[in-house]
Amino acid sequence: MVVFAAKAGFLALAAVATVAFGVAAPAQAELLARVPAAREMAVCGDMLFVGTKGSSVYAVPLSGGRARRVASGFSAPNGVACSRGRLFVASRDSITVFDIGRGGALSGRRDIRRDLPNSGAHSYRYIAVGPDARLYVSFGSPCNICSPRGLQGTIVSMNQDGSDLRRVAWGVRNSVGFDWRGGTMFFTDNGADRMGDDVPPDELNALRPGGFYGFPYFGGQIRLTGFEDATPPARQIAPVFNFQAHVAALGIHFFRSLGGDALVAQHGSWDRSVPVGYQVVRLHFRGGRPVSATTFLRDVGRPVDVKEAPDGSVLVSDDAGGTVYVFRR
Repeated sequence: MVVFAAKAGFLALAAVATVAFGVAAPAQAELLARVPAAREMAVCGDMLFVGTKGSSVYAVPLSGGRARRVASGFSAPNGVACSRGRLFVASRDSITVFDIGRGGALSGRRDIRRDLPNSGAHSYRYIAVGPDARLYVSFGSPCNICSPRGLQGTIVSMNQDGSDLRRVAWGVRNSVGFDWRGGTMFFTDNGADRMGDDVPPDELNALRPGGFYGFPYFGGQIRLTGFEDATPPARQIAPVFNFQAHVAALGIHFFRSLGGDALVAQHGSWDRSVPVGYQVVRLHFRGGRPVSATTFLRDVGRPVDVKEAPDGSVLVSDDAGGTVYVFRR
């Protein structure tokens, strides 16, 4: 278990901690960097880029060192991803690309999409590069429970120049995390609020291109308030795994160092009588399917994203404490 001490709104590292990797050697916990409102991360060679809820993107040397602001002037640049020596940034209103230079310096700023849908409170975009080298971006629904319009409540893919935009999933409430295993994309989706402590569940879904995932008619396989008797526009693709309601499952990453299991950041509940989440869970797979989830890390603030460093270490971002942690073997 990881043990941290809370102090003055931050999570201060209290001691060297251990994490069960399923191997004999424990992991060592370290504070990698302070990054205000740290959100999605992208490992790009020896640099870590970190998106935020503010207006800036930061670069952190994986070997250690202070975080450096490398781009600014965005509206909530939550999403970052790198490919072919370039960094892609997904903010509320645009997708922007930079050339990555020495030491993480960014240049050649250019927008490749400026027509992103208004997602209201669910406007933190997640972005990743798929095995097909296309960009994948999530667009949240603009509400707790309502009918999305246009590209609201979808996941889309596009070429790296922003062309050929395709809707690959719809009926999605708010996905802020996805990754690929064996060629299949798995994405988290946050369940609706104000229906009680224990319903509906947060979801893990497996992508079937073009598939309908149920919102606003279903959360998990539970009918949502106001749509109990409504006829869905298509047959729902049911989740492949249900998380506890209100844990706010966000970033997911499949780890070589965990034998292909995934870690999922659970940001934590805000509207439950007994709070849940606020941890990173290990999602165990068997035969290509998720079968169980167990606690991997506790007391790491409000974790948002998880990534694997080149040496197999686990990176965790926490937007409440403004921190990025690294857990080494």
